[in-house]
Amino acid sequence: MAALIVAIVGLLLFWIPWLGLIVAIAGVVLGVLALINKQSIPLTATGTSIGVLALVLAFSVTSYFGSLDQEQAAAGSADESEASSDAAAIATPAPTPESTEKSEFEPTQSAEPEPSKPAEPSQQPMPAEPEQATAAGTVDDPMPQPYVATGLLGGEKYSLTARIINANANAAVMEWNMFNSEAPAGFKYVVVELTMTGIDPEGVEPSIAEWDMELATIEGNGYHSEYVVFGEGMPSMSDGPTLYPGSSFTGYTAYIVPEQANEFLMYDNYNHIAF
Repeated sequence: MAALIVAIVGLLLFWIPWLGLIVAIAGVVLGVLALINKQSIPLTATGTSIGVLALVLAFSVTSYFGSLDQEQAAAGSADESEASSDAAAIATPAPTPESTEKSEFEPTQSAEPEPSKPAEPSQQPMPAEPEQATAAGTVDDPMPQPYVATGLLGGEKYSLTARIINANANAAVMEWNMFNSEAPAGFKYVVVELTMTGIDPEGVEPSIAEWDMELATIEGNGYHSEYVVFGEGMPSMSDGPTLYPGSSFTGYTAYIVPEQANEFLMYDNYNHIAF
């Protein structure tokens, strides 16, 4: 029974890196111990099978996010090394007493290298500019809409367009339903309309977009969606039907952000998307 329960929990948590992997391993270990002790075969076999499935899925998710972290770390170290090399090229040593004495007696020699020194720093930063301009999905260069989302194991799942319909919706949220929670002091609700179109032949749920998509400020801070009961004629994304290729659904989601935030982006899977 313990193997079955832990395996089911592992299957529910496989999408959380490391945590799902640990729980799945525990479920498989319990199942193996139950088989060794010749306990209930139906429960033991079922728990072990579910545990193995959860283990495979959790390992795939953990490996995927681990590879992303390594790529980001490698990119960060490359940027630091490039910045340090640029700083070393720009820096010039301070004049020594010997060079000062020589310049007094040999003015023609000290004046010759001066015109060539400014040319070195002006040439080196130039290649970096087109590289930054071609990097889409950043705060400075967000991806355009419609945004096409992919699954954890690859493959296009759905496309999405978004627009802000109310950037200061505190009063509207409280008017829609008396049980909606007020935004904390210094924060406000922002309501976004999402239109999702299915791509995956196996179908995709609109609630996935509500869960995955964050609202980001231009400073790069991200905010998850909040549970809100919307007004009449405003379905939540979680209420949408399963979308198959070509079928679309328009729903709404709400976010709580600082009051001073006025410019926003959408954020999903390390990509910033422009409104």
